[in-house]
Amino acid sequence: MAKKTYTQSTFRGQIHIPAPVTPFTTRGDLMLDSYANLLRHYLDVVQVDGLMVAGDNGEGYALENDELRQVVDTAVATVKSRVPIYVHITRTSNRECIERAEIAATAGAQGIALGQPYIHDSSASKVVDRFEEVSKAVPLRMMVYNLPLISHFNITAPVLRSICDASPVDVVKDAPMDMQHITDMLFEMGDRFPILYGQRLTLVPALLLDAGGFVGTGPELYGRRCRDFFRVHDMSPAERLDLHARYVVLNDALLNSLGKAPAGIKAALNLQGFNVGVPRDHVAPLTEGETAKLRAVMIHAGVLDREPAKTA
Repeated sequence: MAKKTYTQSTFRGQIHIPAPVTPFTTRGDLMLDSYANLLRHYLDVVQVDGLMVAGDNGEGYALENDELRQVVDTAVATVKSRVPIYVHITRTSNRECIERAEIAATAGAQGIALGQPYIHDSSASKVVDRFEEVSKAVPLRMMVYNLPLISHFNITAPVLRSICDASPVDVVKDAPMDMQHITDMLFEMGDRFPILYGQRLTLVPALLLDAGGFVGTGPELYGRRCRDFFRVHDMSPAERLDLHARYVVLNDALLNSLGKAPAGIKAALNLQGFNVGVPRDHVAPLTEGETAKLRAVMIHAGVLDREPAKTA
């Protein structure tokens, strides 16, 4: 693993910060005991370096403020400051973002994760102003969550530099798959804080370019072997290609080719024996046929035995 340090962050080396799912019953009720069990697994087995609570995989968009409070309370009580918790607070209006940031702060979370507004008329000035306004209201550690797929505005290195002048950034989740963007971000900003990748085609190449780590959906399914992704620097080309190829297929099945996210990752965790329920509201769970295909992909990727997993 690369032994790098950062000028603007207390993190060291390459790190892993996943976005846990939020378990729901078929009626849409929170399953907080199951949530705590999953977080303990991430801490003790996967050995994560941080957690992003109520992210997109965590269906934060479907949580009312009181439900978010329950989720964050559960996370804080379970994690007990072993790793930093970032609460995803992105909403269309800055006012709503601040309300959710206050929930995170009151519950004892160490940080917040904030992205562009969920509208299509963002600009550099609007995005920078958003980070400044939220940070002044609730001055917690900041994870910048760059998700241009939804907002239709990409946080480039110059915009990120301005955000750093306005808020206490110490980690970035960067979702674009464009290698030119990734190259520019790492070259211009990668010495300040960990910049995390994880899309199916970018995780291994970004790690080789000395990215700050990963935040993708899929590595956590490897359990204790998840840390092996940091060994890509020392692998033979054949080993590296094999890991990359298997992860590409797994990540695609979890997020793209089988159902709508986060149905795939929830089904995968259920297959591994974790009771995380089903997606909420408008997202349908995987069908029996889709689940069978997912099982085959997971076996091929090496994250599931051929026999059905037993409930943890």
